[in-house]
Amino acid sequence: MAYHEGMAMNPGTEAARPGDESFRLLVQSVRDYAILMLDSSGRVTSWNEGAQRIKGYTGDEIIGRSFTAFYPEEAIASGFPQFELDTATRDGRFEDEGWRVRKDGSRFWANVVITALRDPDGQVVGFAKVTRDLTERRAAEEQARRLAAETAAHAEAARRSEELARANQLLEEQAVELETQAEELVAQRESLQEANESLREALAAGEAAYRELDQFAYVASHDLKAPLRGIANLAQWIQDDAGDQISGESTEHMRLLQGRVRRMEALIDGILAYSRAGRRSGEAAESVDTGRLVREVVELLAPPPSVSIRIPDGLPVVASERIPLQQVFMNLLGNALKYGAAGRDSAIIDVEWRDAGRMVEFTVRDNGPGIAPEFHERIWLIFQTLAARDKVEGTGIGLSMVKKIVESRGGRVRLESAPGQGAAFHFTWPRNFREGVRG
Repeated sequence: MAYHEGMAMNPGTEAARPGDESFRLLVQSVRDYAILMLDSSGRVTSWNEGAQRIKGYTGDEIIGRSFTAFYPEEAIASGFPQFELDTATRDGRFEDEGWRVRKDGSRFWANVVITALRDPDGQVVGFAKVTRDLTERRAAEEQARRLAAETAAHAEAARRSEELARANQLLEEQAVELETQAEELVAQRESLQEANESLREALAAGEAAYRELDQFAYVASHDLKAPLRGIANLAQWIQDDAGDQISGESTEHMRLLQGRVRRMEALIDGILAYSRAGRRSGEAAESVDTGRLVREVVELLAPPPSVSIRIPDGLPVVASERIPLQQVFMNLLGNALKYGAAGRDSAIIDVEWRDAGRMVEFTVRDNGPGIAPEFHERIWLIFQTLAARDKVEGTGIGLSMVKKIVESRGGRVRLESAPGQGAAFHFTWPRNFREGVRG
């Protein structure tokens, strides 16, 4: 085990000279740290047991060679070893963590401290270099980060499962209501027993479909909606066949049955859309002219002549997925039309925007009846509506879907409103899709 005795670790301090036998033995016997000396050009002049254990070289193999032997090729190509010596020369000390290379070519993660050694005149005569192998600690830290990420993923999966369970419970309750209405209709018109039996079979098929929770998306879009259409058709056939025989309370029950069938179809569509709202669609980001997008949404909504929707010139162009942003505007403008214009001879809806750095903040503002502050948080929850369904038909999913889509893209939603002062829905959206995801 070689050790060079010609250079003091701390010039000017008599008790700390490598020439002292006790000091030499101390440095040489340290196994957890590689302690070595370099001359002013970076050549190795001393070597201890820790250096041999960590780096793999014997003293005879390394003394006299450049310390660049311990660095990866890319670090050498970038001039990093010389940068370390220059920094230590200027500041007296340099510390770093990074990859280093052993004799056998394997890499290890190291903490390195280089200290400049000066003679009594202040001239740099060499360097002391201390290296510690932190590979195991780094691996443990990376494992902890992976475990934290897995824990967060499991928590998100549990949360989504709970949401779907709540949605399914509501569907089951709606199915019970439909069955009750059908049974009341059968009791009042025994002559329509055969048609009622078909209705029972359709309801049974619907109930069986509800139990298939492991294929929720398929059930919601096929096995559930098909029987509902059958119920609606049967109810219409019953009404057509019975003609004037159905009147009074039975007519009202029939109207309620048909209305609830339509509401349940809308609820299924809404839940399906909500369950997909936070997912990445795989749609590539594209250049989206938001002014043109908003005008296309307005055309799709076809507002009545009594509603004025004002869209400013110069709405920004963003790099974004087109369909999720279209869904947000569709729900907010549709909400303003549904509630802001309800029961009014005229309504005004304004679309606004402002620059928010790497985000753009959009606003949909109406002059409707407004929303009391105690309901500002409630409106973002799934299945929550403030107006009675006999006044304004809705599933209570649209605003919760807006919140889910916007927040999954790194944005935020908020409401400004008070009774009698209209409502302003604000949301932020990334100018660049990738930056929004990181945010």
